[in-house]
Amino acid sequence: MGIPVVTFAADSPNSKRVSFITSDNYQEGKYAADAVAEAMGGKGEYAVLENPGQDNHDRRISAFIDRMKEKWPDMKLASRAASNQDPTKAYNAVMTMAQAHPNLGAVFMPEANSALGAAQAAKELGGKIKVMNADVNAKILDMIKSGEVFGAVNPNQGMQGYMGMMMLYMAKHSDLIDPMNDYKRSGYNPMGIPFVDNGFAIVTKENADDFYWDKYLEKRGTKGINE
Repeated sequence: MGIPVVTFAADSPNSKRVSFITSDNYQEGKYAADAVAEAMGGKGEYAVLENPGQDNHDRRISAFIDRMKEKWPDMKLASRAASNQDPTKAYNAVMTMAQAHPNLGAVFMPEANSALGAAQAAKELGGKIKVMNADVNAKILDMIKSGEVFGAVNPNQGMQGYMGMMMLYMAKHSDLIDPMNDYKRSGYNPMGIPFVDNGFAIVTKENADDFYWDKYLEKRGTKGINE
């Protein structure tokens, strides 16, 4: 039908989409691993919760584990379980992991929902397990500030939306771009942007206040428009 499609966060590479906007999921996993390992003094046991089958989540987990192996050899992977973005499954998994591995010091997951259950389990277990996840919302930010969640990897979701709109506009109005090539003869304008890296940040108690979406919208004078 000739309708341009742009994907963000999780890709659909066989959909003939014109652009894909995301942060570097491998770098996210690496930086998350560094944050956890440094906080644990480079030594201890950790676990991961997974959402198998979603490509960006799989990459985050793989990068996290690989980084631990490469840079932090004294950080040992004690256990892994599929929580599938379900807080209850995450809670039960962390409880089971802690029982089997009394020295468990951290758990990482590639999304925010599982962190809710994992943090509750960690709290009930005495607060010794550091919970690290990807993605943030107001609840996760509150939990980071209170110490229930150690930290999070936050893709720049505002940039995903902004660049998503820009890429769609460019795809729909490719005639606005007039490169010096044979696009009129060939019938194909190659000046699209197939990939945009929207960047990411590591969120901790020290900088959590900078990531509340409502505060950002209020600062920009657009809060009422989006409510």
